[in-house]
Amino acid sequence: MQCISKSKLNRLKNRSFNIRVLFLLCCISITSSGQASVDKITSSTPIQLLTPSTPIPESFLLDVGIPTFNDGLYLTDDDDLVFPEVRYAESIYFANQLAKVLERSGAWGAVRVIPNDLVITDVFVKAIILHSDGEKMSLEVSVSDISGKIWFTKKYQKVAGKLAYDRKMKASLGDPFQNVFTQIANDMLMTRENLTNKNVQDLRNISELKFAEKFSPDAFSNYMTTNKKGIVSLTSLPSENDTLLERVRKIRQRDYVYIDTMQDYYDSFSQQMHFAYQDYRTATYDSVVRSRQLDRQGNRRIVAGIGSILAGIYGRTQAETRLASDAGAATAAVGGFILKSGLEKKQQAASFDESIAEMGSSLESEIAPQVIALEDRTITLTGTVKAQYDQWQKLMEQIYIQERGSI
Repeated sequence: MQCISKSKLNRLKNRSFNIRVLFLLCCISITSSGQASVDKITSSTPIQLLTPSTPIPESFLLDVGIPTFNDGLYLTDDDDLVFPEVRYAESIYFANQLAKVLERSGAWGAVRVIPNDLVITDVFVKAIILHSDGEKMSLEVSVSDISGKIWFTKKYQKVAGKLAYDRKMKASLGDPFQNVFTQIANDMLMTRENLTNKNVQDLRNISELKFAEKFSPDAFSNYMTTNKKGIVSLTSLPSENDTLLERVRKIRQRDYVYIDTMQDYYDSFSQQMHFAYQDYRTATYDSVVRSRQLDRQGNRRIVAGIGSILAGIYGRTQAETRLASDAGAATAAVGGFILKSGLEKKQQAASFDESIAEMGSSLESEIAPQVIALEDRTITLTGTVKAQYDQWQKLMEQIYIQERGSI
């Protein structure tokens, strides 16, 4: 057996290590240059909005309430490009966009954006914003009815391609994420068409009794029962000429008028933010894509730089000649340059993130005080939409007590 000297064995190990490092660096370099120039192109062909298979009589149209979406900020971390001002605006804007799509389907009664799920209506659509930027939208949507039955809970996601922001194509493609709202509406219609007329009438009756129960629990709670799963069903109905029920119906009509006033606010807010928000999305799309590419390049260059430095250090420690030692020093120097380049790439990514934050800070919402004129006094509601609705609820309770006392 041929003996190999210790010095020769070290040279072989050194050569093998350098070959592996160079091969790894070449792979990283090729991968980085290959992926950095590629933008994801996703089809933006609009999904067809479904309409009822047969016309629905007005008496069997269910009203829909859409609480402003949960902003999902508690699900984010420091690495996410999320800005509270933008998410708050989106929570209103997305809910309003969905309401408009549901209205166009012709399958529902009144479709309203509501401040919270305490508003009594036939069907509720709740959503959490899992992710939202110019490139991707992801929502978790739960649809339920007033009886407590959950129709479905589902995640919806869409990735917008570069063509979605092409000025020449934008008019024909519409909103980059319109398909998300259309798919939600289609899924809701499919569930609605499985309901019988009796199911629908029961939901409308439960809705009315639930509203009445808020003002007079003793008088109306006995008409309903709740099972162990929390599902409400009817046991009986009050007579049509029930005096208390007539009073409650008048109160509810006033509530509808107020909620419609809030809907005007949501519509106005969405219209005012629409063009600025679309510009924000366009800029965000470019920034998010570039930021991700630069961040990916930066990580690869840092890894490659560290690899080169380690290879150089290893070569210097194992070198037996001055020439080999100088080569190791050169390798370490190249690694230091690559590492510096990688860190610069990540700094560029951070600058893009900051530009998105600056745009997002301009999207803020305000609501003017609401002045409500009553027969005996004038009430001014102030604060946020939710705060004003809470004040309105207390005012309705006072009105009900006063009117019930006059019976």
